[in-house]
Amino acid sequence: MNRHIIIYILTCGCLFLYLPDVFPNKEISITHFGIEPNNGKDATLAVRNAINYCSEKKINKLIFPKGKYDFYPKLATEKTVYISNNTDGEKRITFSIDNMKNFEIDGGGATFIFHGYICPFVIKNCKNIILNNFSIDFSRTFHSEGIIKAVHKDEIEVYFPEKYPFKIENERLIFTDGKKIEYPYGSLLEYNTLKKETAYQVHDYYTGPVLKAENIGQRQVRIHLKDVKGTPGNTMVFAPNHRLCPAITIDNTQDINIANITLYHCGGMGVIAQRSKNITVNKMKVSAAQDRTVSCTADATHFANCEGKIILTDCLFENQMDDATNIHGIYMRIEKILSSTSLLLRLVHYEQYGMDIFKKGQKVELVNAQTVETYSINNVESVKRYNKEFYQVEFKENLPSALKEKDVVGSAIYPEVILKNCICQNNRARGVLLGSRTKIIVEGNKFHTPGAAIMTGGDTEYWFEQGGVSNLEIKNNIFDNCNYGVWGDAAIQIAAGSKDKRNSPRFNHNIIIENNTFNVFDPRILKVSSVDGLIFRHNKINHSTAYPAIHTTAEPFNIENSTNINIQK
Repeated sequence: MNRHIIIYILTCGCLFLYLPDVFPNKEISITHFGIEPNNGKDATLAVRNAINYCSEKKINKLIFPKGKYDFYPKLATEKTVYISNNTDGEKRITFSIDNMKNFEIDGGGATFIFHGYICPFVIKNCKNIILNNFSIDFSRTFHSEGIIKAVHKDEIEVYFPEKYPFKIENERLIFTDGKKIEYPYGSLLEYNTLKKETAYQVHDYYTGPVLKAENIGQRQVRIHLKDVKGTPGNTMVFAPNHRLCPAITIDNTQDINIANITLYHCGGMGVIAQRSKNITVNKMKVSAAQDRTVSCTADATHFANCEGKIILTDCLFENQMDDATNIHGIYMRIEKILSSTSLLLRLVHYEQYGMDIFKKGQKVELVNAQTVETYSINNVESVKRYNKEFYQVEFKENLPSALKEKDVVGSAIYPEVILKNCICQNNRARGVLLGSRTKIIVEGNKFHTPGAAIMTGGDTEYWFEQGGVSNLEIKNNIFDNCNYGVWGDAAIQIAAGSKDKRNSPRFNHNIIIENNTFNVFDPRILKVSSVDGLIFRHNKINHSTAYPAIHTTAEPFNIENSTNINIQK
């Protein structure tokens, strides 16, 4: 009998040692780490300790009781982070989730308020991560908003509410947090205050961080800017000159699910995923707070060199200062041909530095930079990184004889994309930018964008974004009075990916546009370049007077350098 008791005790001890495997749904509350909601204290250290504990003890879920939590940079994790299409460098991070798997953060409806220059979430080298049920906002926005009071020749008078502290120093307008921190701007853009959308046909004023100004009292500033225009009562947004603090950064991570998150603001992109696989964003709301015009200061979501599936469903993307989503790969430029199997490659755009996009065994395409024609597909044998800009890559097979310096190399692994039942509206620029040569489905969405609602493309000259589509379905969507701004040439714009369109090969393939509704004040519905195979059928087109028509003589269908185009009914 004693022997059986001893065996029982030893068995329980073993179960305790392997508790995470026996009970995989262990959870813990943030309150166990000395922080309570709504107390106004800095919760950053509690989060650091909680994540470390969950990582060490294999805890599967970190829970936040409903309420407000404040996070400051002082005790945040500090890391050098390279983030595609954002500003890289040393950053303070609140939720630094690294090398974890099977882990969920359940906000319980909590409100997360971030103070100063801090990145809310950076998730790296993880697997099976869930972010669920909370909101993100900043105590002071990275942009500033003012109401236009008067416009004169080369001058504009703007009133700034108290939530946008400023000072005039040596005739220079400077935005602050009311204390020591400055919030530099780089451009101005006018918004319709009532509609919370960009004003009709306005463009950005790229000013840099210095504007000559004078304080004229009662929180009003007279700004000197050549050829400035505006409508009194509208809102002038002073956009930041950086993308330092995206809300959720996902790097080299597999199987991540973002659900029921409201993003009111961040200083960069809302969700930026790079080199990751299988990402689902469901019921995410990106929207400006009630007393603001702008939500996040760049794209709502962005995906660079991802694979597997990208699924965006039942989301609201509005008021952001760039696109609802941008999905693409990255081209590296050939700086030198070292041998018949070896290249010196460079990441050209500074917002792509540090992106380790190639690895041993990866399939890549070697591309003519002028025509975007693929010479051949090859496989990576080895990668040597010299620094964040230059890489030496060895290939398994010989390089094509036509390959030359300044041509480009990109991944030949692309994600499947599903964009379904989302609303994309009232933002700056376009709706969705799509670049993937597997299946893309855009279904049941509503677009009300100042530029093109859907655009494909890519380039080998500035952003070095790899694009092109090979199986794109656009169906059952509503295109509601798009192109009221200056960021597109049609509601749907299929671009060539090259400026040399006369010689470019067929860059896009197999596109079906059907059963959509187009409400149009602007007749430009479809612009197509370098496409082989497009069907436009069973779509409803309604004339609208929502905005003044300025392209009244434009053709609804603009087709160039394309074959097998079928426009029906």
